[in-house]
Amino acid sequence: MEDFNNSKDIETRKVQKLGSSSLFITLPKKWINKWNIKPGDKILIEISDDGALKLLAEKIKLLSSRRSVRIDIDSLKQPISNVILCLYTLGYDEIVFESKKSIIQKDIEDLITTTKQVVGAEITEASENRVKVECLLDAEKVGLESLLRRMLNIISRKIDEIIAELSNEPLKDNGINQEDLKRVYLMLLRHSMGSKYDMSNSLNKNILVMMNAVILLNISKNIDKIHDIMLKPDSLNTADISNIKDILHKVNDLLDEVVMSILFPSLKRISNGLTLVSQIKELLSELNIKDTLLFSYISNTVEQLQTALENSSCTLFLEDMPWIERNFNVIR
Repeated sequence: MEDFNNSKDIETRKVQKLGSSSLFITLPKKWINKWNIKPGDKILIEISDDGALKLLAEKIKLLSSRRSVRIDIDSLKQPISNVILCLYTLGYDEIVFESKKSIIQKDIEDLITTTKQVVGAEITEASENRVKVECLLDAEKVGLESLLRRMLNIISRKIDEIIAELSNEPLKDNGINQEDLKRVYLMLLRHSMGSKYDMSNSLNKNILVMMNAVILLNISKNIDKIHDIMLKPDSLNTADISNIKDILHKVNDLLDEVVMSILFPSLKRISNGLTLVSQIKELLSELNIKDTLLFSYISNTVEQLQTALENSSCTLFLEDMPWIERNFNVIR
Protein backbone atom coordinates (compact mmCIF):
# COMPACT_ATOMS: atom_id res chain seq x y z
CA MET A 1 0.00 0.00 0.00
CA GLU A 2 3.06 2.27 0.05
CA ASP A 3 2.53 3.40 -3.56
CA PHE A 4 -1.10 4.18 -2.80
CA ASN A 5 -0.21 6.30 0.23
CA ASN A 6 2.43 8.19 -1.73
CA SER A 7 0.16 8.96 -4.70
CA LYS A 8 -0.18 12.63 -5.55
CA ASP A 9 -3.82 12.35 -6.67
CA ILE A 10 -6.28 10.45 -4.48
CA GLU A 11 -9.98 10.64 -5.22
CA THR A 12 -12.97 8.93 -3.64
CA ARG A 13 -15.56 7.20 -5.79
CA LYS A 14 -18.84 5.78 -4.53
CA VAL A 15 -19.67 2.25 -5.64
CA GLN A 16 -22.94 2.18 -7.55
CA LYS A 17 -25.21 -0.64 -8.62
CA LEU A 18 -25.97 -1.58 -12.22
CA GLY A 19 -28.67 -4.10 -12.87
CA SER A 20 -29.32 -6.90 -10.42
CA SER A 21 -25.75 -7.84 -9.56
CA SER A 22 -23.12 -5.58 -11.17
CA LEU A 23 -21.32 -2.81 -9.29
CA PHE A 24 -19.43 0.08 -10.93
CA ILE A 25 -17.54 3.31 -10.26
CA THR A 26 -16.90 6.22 -12.62
CA LEU A 27 -13.44 7.14 -13.94
CA PRO A 28 -11.77 10.40 -12.82
CA LYS A 29 -12.31 13.18 -15.38
CA LYS A 30 -8.73 14.40 -15.01
CA TRP A 31 -7.39 10.98 -15.99
CA ILE A 32 -9.86 10.67 -18.89
CA ASN A 33 -8.78 14.03 -20.32
CA LYS A 34 -5.06 13.44 -19.84
CA TRP A 35 -5.04 10.15 -21.74
CA ASN A 36 -7.86 11.02 -24.16
CA ILE A 37 -10.00 8.07 -23.10
CA LYS A 38 -13.01 7.54 -25.37
CA PRO A 39 -16.15 5.38 -25.10
CA GLY A 40 -15.28 1.90 -26.36
CA ASP A 41 -11.63 2.05 -25.26
CA LYS A 42 -10.45 -1.02 -23.38
CA ILE A 43 -9.30 -0.72 -19.77
CA LEU A 44 -6.93 -3.31 -18.29
CA ILE A 45 -7.58 -4.20 -14.64
CA GLU A 46 -4.75 -5.66 -12.56
CA ILE A 47 -5.77 -7.29 -9.27
CA SER A 48 -3.22 -7.37 -6.43
CA ASP A 49 -3.16 -9.76 -3.49
CA ASP A 50 -3.35 -6.80 -1.09
CA GLY A 51 -6.79 -5.84 -2.44
CA ALA A 52 -5.64 -3.02 -4.73
CA LEU A 53 -6.93 -2.58 -8.27
CA LYS A 54 -4.81 -0.95 -10.96
CA LEU A 55 -6.54 0.45 -14.05
CA LEU A 56 -4.58 1.02 -17.24
CA ALA A 57 -5.91 2.06 -20.64
CA GLU A 58 -4.88 -0.50 -23.27
CA LYS A 59 -3.59 2.18 -25.65
CA ILE A 60 -1.33 3.55 -22.90
CA LYS A 61 -0.04 0.03 -22.26
CA LEU A 62 0.76 -0.42 -25.94
CA LEU A 63 2.62 2.91 -26.08
CA SER A 64 4.56 2.25 -22.88
CA SER A 65 5.73 -1.11 -24.23
CA ARG A 66 7.31 0.55 -27.27
CA ARG A 67 11.07 0.46 -27.05
CA SER A 68 12.70 3.70 -28.12
CA VAL A 69 16.33 4.66 -28.56
CA ARG A 70 18.00 7.95 -29.44
CA ILE A 71 21.48 7.92 -30.98
CA ASP A 72 23.89 10.87 -30.96
CA ILE A 73 25.44 10.58 -34.41
CA ASP A 74 28.30 12.97 -33.56
CA SER A 75 29.57 10.58 -30.87
CA LEU A 76 28.75 7.39 -32.77
CA LYS A 77 31.39 8.00 -35.46
CA GLN A 78 30.18 5.24 -37.80
CA PRO A 79 27.67 5.20 -40.66
CA ILE A 80 24.14 5.32 -39.25
CA SER A 81 23.00 2.73 -41.81
CA ASN A 82 25.18 0.15 -40.03
CA VAL A 83 23.28 0.76 -36.81
CA ILE A 84 19.75 0.10 -38.09
CA LEU A 85 20.10 -3.67 -38.42
CA CYS A 86 21.45 -3.97 -34.85
CA LEU A 87 18.65 -1.91 -33.30
CA TYR A 88 16.01 -3.66 -35.43
CA THR A 89 17.33 -7.04 -34.30
CA LEU A 90 17.34 -5.97 -30.65
CA GLY A 91 13.64 -5.09 -30.89
CA TYR A 92 13.56 -1.30 -30.87
CA ASP A 93 10.34 0.18 -32.27
CA GLU A 94 11.47 3.81 -32.56
CA ILE A 95 15.01 4.79 -33.54
CA VAL A 96 15.97 8.47 -33.60
CA PHE A 97 19.29 9.74 -34.96
CA GLU A 98 20.28 13.26 -33.96
CA SER A 99 23.22 15.50 -34.76
CA LYS A 100 24.21 19.04 -33.85
CA LYS A 101 25.38 19.40 -37.44
CA SER A 102 23.63 18.68 -40.71
CA ILE A 103 23.33 14.95 -41.38
CA ILE A 104 25.26 14.02 -44.52
CA GLN A 105 22.90 13.37 -47.43
CA LYS A 106 24.79 10.18 -48.30
CA ASP A 107 24.04 8.83 -44.80
CA ILE A 108 20.35 9.56 -45.24
CA GLU A 109 20.33 7.80 -48.63
CA ASP A 110 22.11 4.79 -47.13
CA LEU A 111 19.61 4.80 -44.28
CA ILE A 112 16.70 4.74 -46.74
CA THR A 113 18.29 1.81 -48.56
CA THR A 114 18.87 -0.08 -45.32
CA THR A 115 15.30 0.37 -44.04
CA LYS A 116 14.07 -1.20 -47.29
CA GLN A 117 16.05 -4.33 -46.41
CA VAL A 118 14.04 -5.02 -43.26
CA VAL A 119 10.34 -5.79 -42.96
CA GLY A 120 8.19 -3.20 -41.22
CA ALA A 121 10.77 -0.41 -40.93
CA GLU A 122 10.28 3.00 -42.46
CA ILE A 123 11.56 6.54 -42.09
CA THR A 124 8.76 8.64 -40.59
CA GLU A 125 10.69 11.86 -40.03
CA ALA A 126 13.71 13.41 -41.73
CA SER A 127 15.11 16.88 -41.18
CA GLU A 128 18.49 18.57 -41.37
CA ASN A 129 19.78 17.13 -38.10
CA ARG A 130 17.24 14.47 -37.12
CA VAL A 131 15.98 11.24 -38.66
CA LYS A 132 13.40 8.95 -37.10
CA VAL A 133 12.88 5.33 -38.12
CA GLU A 134 9.88 3.40 -36.85
CA CYS A 135 9.63 -0.39 -36.86
CA LEU A 136 5.96 -1.20 -37.27
CA LEU A 137 6.45 -4.97 -37.27
CA ASP A 138 5.49 -6.98 -34.19
CA ALA A 139 7.72 -9.97 -34.93
CA GLU A 140 6.40 -11.85 -31.91
CA LYS A 141 3.01 -12.17 -33.60
CA VAL A 142 4.51 -13.85 -36.67
CA GLY A 143 5.82 -16.93 -34.86
CA LEU A 144 9.14 -18.73 -35.03
CA GLU A 145 7.64 -21.71 -36.87
CA SER A 146 6.26 -19.49 -39.61
CA LEU A 147 9.58 -17.67 -40.06
CA LEU A 148 11.59 -20.90 -40.17
CA ARG A 149 9.18 -22.34 -42.73
CA ARG A 150 9.64 -19.23 -44.89
CA MET A 151 13.40 -19.68 -44.80
CA LEU A 152 12.97 -23.36 -45.68
CA ASN A 153 10.72 -22.54 -48.63
CA ILE A 154 13.09 -19.90 -50.02
CA ILE A 155 16.10 -22.24 -49.87
CA SER A 156 14.08 -25.18 -51.27
CA ARG A 157 13.01 -23.10 -54.26
CA LYS A 158 16.63 -22.18 -54.92
CA ILE A 159 17.54 -25.88 -54.93
CA ASP A 160 14.60 -26.65 -57.25
CA GLU A 161 15.98 -24.09 -59.70
CA ILE A 162 19.35 -25.86 -59.79
CA ILE A 163 17.68 -29.25 -60.32
CA ALA A 164 15.56 -27.83 -63.14
CA GLU A 165 18.61 -26.33 -64.83
CA LEU A 166 20.53 -29.61 -64.58
CA SER A 167 17.54 -31.43 -66.06
CA ASN A 168 17.25 -28.94 -68.95
CA GLU A 169 13.80 -27.96 -67.74
CA PRO A 170 12.45 -24.43 -68.18
CA LEU A 171 13.30 -22.23 -65.21
CA LYS A 172 10.49 -20.59 -63.30
CA ASP A 173 10.82 -16.95 -62.39
CA ASN A 174 10.32 -17.29 -58.63
CA GLY A 175 11.36 -13.72 -58.00
CA ILE A 176 13.42 -14.73 -54.97
CA ASN A 177 16.95 -13.82 -54.02
CA GLN A 178 19.32 -13.77 -51.07
CA GLU A 179 17.81 -10.50 -49.85
CA ASP A 180 14.44 -12.24 -49.34
CA LEU A 181 16.14 -14.80 -47.13
CA LYS A 182 17.96 -12.12 -45.14
CA ARG A 183 14.72 -10.21 -44.49
CA VAL A 184 13.14 -13.31 -42.96
CA TYR A 185 16.34 -14.04 -41.04
CA LEU A 186 16.29 -10.55 -39.52
CA MET A 187 12.63 -10.97 -38.58
CA LEU A 188 13.55 -14.21 -36.83
CA LEU A 189 16.36 -12.48 -34.92
CA ARG A 190 14.00 -9.67 -33.91
CA HIS A 191 11.54 -12.29 -32.67
CA SER A 192 14.23 -14.12 -30.67
CA MET A 193 16.29 -11.21 -29.32
CA GLY A 194 13.89 -8.28 -29.33
CA SER A 195 11.33 -9.86 -27.02
CA LYS A 196 9.11 -7.46 -25.09
CA TYR A 197 9.45 -9.76 -22.10
CA ASP A 198 12.66 -8.11 -20.89
CA MET A 199 15.17 -10.58 -22.27
CA SER A 200 18.38 -9.82 -20.38
CA ASN A 201 21.34 -8.18 -22.08
CA SER A 202 23.60 -11.03 -21.00
CA LEU A 203 21.32 -13.57 -22.70
CA ASN A 204 21.21 -11.49 -25.88
CA LYS A 205 25.01 -11.26 -25.82
CA ASN A 206 25.29 -15.03 -25.43
CA ILE A 207 23.03 -15.49 -28.46
CA LEU A 208 25.27 -13.18 -30.50
CA VAL A 209 28.34 -15.09 -29.33
CA MET A 210 26.83 -18.40 -30.45
CA MET A 211 25.80 -16.93 -33.81
CA ASN A 212 29.37 -15.82 -34.41
CA ALA A 213 30.73 -19.17 -33.22
CA VAL A 214 28.71 -20.89 -35.98
CA ILE A 215 30.05 -18.38 -38.52
CA LEU A 216 33.61 -19.06 -37.36
CA LEU A 217 33.09 -22.80 -37.91
CA ASN A 218 31.98 -22.12 -41.49
CA ILE A 219 34.91 -19.76 -42.05
CA SER A 220 37.30 -22.45 -40.84
CA LYS A 221 35.94 -24.83 -43.51
CA ASN A 222 36.43 -22.13 -46.15
CA ILE A 223 40.02 -21.56 -45.03
CA ASP A 224 40.73 -25.29 -45.38
CA LYS A 225 39.42 -25.20 -48.97
CA ILE A 226 41.47 -22.08 -49.73
CA HIS A 227 44.54 -23.82 -48.32
CA ASP A 228 44.02 -26.91 -50.52
CA ILE A 229 43.71 -24.78 -53.66
CA MET A 230 46.69 -22.60 -52.76
CA LEU A 231 48.87 -25.70 -52.57
CA LYS A 232 48.58 -25.76 -56.36
CA PRO A 233 49.21 -22.13 -57.29
CA ASP A 234 50.21 -22.86 -60.91
CA SER A 235 47.35 -20.84 -62.33
CA LEU A 236 48.10 -17.81 -60.15
CA ASN A 237 50.33 -14.98 -61.24
CA THR A 238 52.71 -13.18 -58.89
CA ALA A 239 50.42 -10.17 -58.43
CA ASP A 240 47.44 -12.35 -57.44
CA ILE A 241 49.54 -14.34 -54.95
CA SER A 242 50.76 -11.10 -53.37
CA ASN A 243 47.20 -9.73 -53.12
CA ILE A 244 45.89 -12.97 -51.62
CA LYS A 245 48.62 -12.83 -48.98
CA ASP A 246 47.57 -9.27 -48.10
CA ILE A 247 43.92 -10.34 -47.99
CA LEU A 248 44.66 -13.24 -45.64
CA HIS A 249 46.69 -11.00 -43.32
CA LYS A 250 43.76 -8.58 -43.14
CA VAL A 251 41.32 -11.46 -42.67
CA ASN A 252 43.32 -12.46 -39.59
CA ASP A 253 43.14 -8.90 -38.27
CA LEU A 254 39.40 -8.80 -39.00
CA LEU A 255 38.89 -12.07 -37.12
CA ASP A 256 40.53 -10.50 -34.09
CA GLU A 257 38.26 -7.45 -34.23
CA VAL A 258 35.15 -9.64 -34.61
CA VAL A 259 35.93 -11.75 -31.55
CA MET A 260 37.35 -9.08 -29.27
CA SER A 261 34.58 -6.55 -30.01
CA ILE A 262 31.85 -8.99 -29.06
CA LEU A 263 33.63 -9.86 -25.81
CA PHE A 264 34.61 -6.27 -25.01
CA PRO A 265 32.26 -3.91 -26.92
CA SER A 266 34.28 -1.10 -28.46
CA LEU A 267 33.47 1.55 -31.02
CA LYS A 268 37.12 1.66 -32.04
CA ARG A 269 37.25 -2.07 -32.77
CA ILE A 270 34.03 -1.97 -34.80
CA SER A 271 35.37 1.00 -36.75
CA ASN A 272 38.65 -0.82 -37.38
CA GLY A 273 36.68 -3.87 -38.54
CA LEU A 274 34.63 -1.84 -41.02
CA THR A 275 37.84 -0.32 -42.39
CA LEU A 276 39.36 -3.78 -42.83
CA VAL A 277 36.27 -5.03 -44.67
CA SER A 278 36.53 -2.09 -47.06
CA GLN A 279 40.26 -2.69 -47.62
CA ILE A 280 39.78 -6.42 -48.24
CA LYS A 281 37.01 -5.79 -50.78
CA GLU A 282 39.27 -3.35 -52.60
CA LEU A 283 41.99 -6.02 -52.81
CA LEU A 284 39.44 -8.58 -54.01
CA SER A 285 38.45 -6.28 -56.88
CA GLU A 286 42.06 -6.32 -58.09
CA LEU A 287 42.27 -10.13 -58.38
CA ASN A 288 42.21 -11.73 -61.85
CA ILE A 289 40.61 -14.98 -60.70
CA LYS A 290 36.98 -13.89 -60.30
CA ASP A 291 35.56 -16.96 -62.05
CA THR A 292 37.40 -19.49 -59.90
CA LEU A 293 36.51 -21.50 -56.81
CA LEU A 294 39.35 -19.83 -54.96
CA PHE A 295 37.83 -16.38 -55.45
CA SER A 296 34.43 -17.73 -54.40
CA TYR A 297 35.78 -19.17 -51.14
CA ILE A 298 37.69 -15.98 -50.29
CA SER A 299 34.68 -13.76 -51.10
CA ASN A 300 32.38 -15.95 -49.04
CA THR A 301 34.80 -15.79 -46.11
CA VAL A 302 34.79 -11.99 -46.23
CA GLU A 303 30.98 -11.87 -46.46
CA GLN A 304 30.64 -14.12 -43.42
CA LEU A 305 33.16 -12.05 -41.48
CA GLN A 306 31.20 -8.92 -42.33
CA THR A 307 28.04 -10.57 -40.98
CA ALA A 308 29.92 -11.58 -37.82
CA LEU A 309 31.14 -7.99 -37.40
CA GLU A 310 27.54 -6.76 -37.69
CA ASN A 311 26.59 -9.23 -34.94
CA SER A 312 29.46 -8.00 -32.79
CA SER A 313 28.45 -4.37 -33.26
CA CYS A 314 25.03 -5.19 -31.74
CA THR A 315 26.75 -5.59 -28.36
CA LEU A 316 27.45 -1.84 -28.36
CA PHE A 317 23.73 -1.26 -27.94
CA LEU A 318 23.50 -3.63 -24.99
CA GLU A 319 25.90 -1.41 -23.05
CA ASP A 320 25.22 1.93 -21.35
CA MET A 321 27.03 4.16 -23.80
CA PRO A 322 26.88 7.98 -23.40
CA TRP A 323 25.61 8.42 -26.97
CA ILE A 324 22.56 6.18 -26.42
CA GLU A 325 19.34 7.24 -24.72
CA ARG A 326 16.78 4.48 -24.30
CA ASN A 327 13.00 4.66 -23.92
CA PHE A 328 13.11 8.45 -23.94
CA ASN A 329 9.40 8.81 -24.76
CA VAL A 330 7.95 5.98 -22.69
CA ILE A 331 4.93 6.96 -20.61
CA ARG A 332 5.55 6.36 -16.93
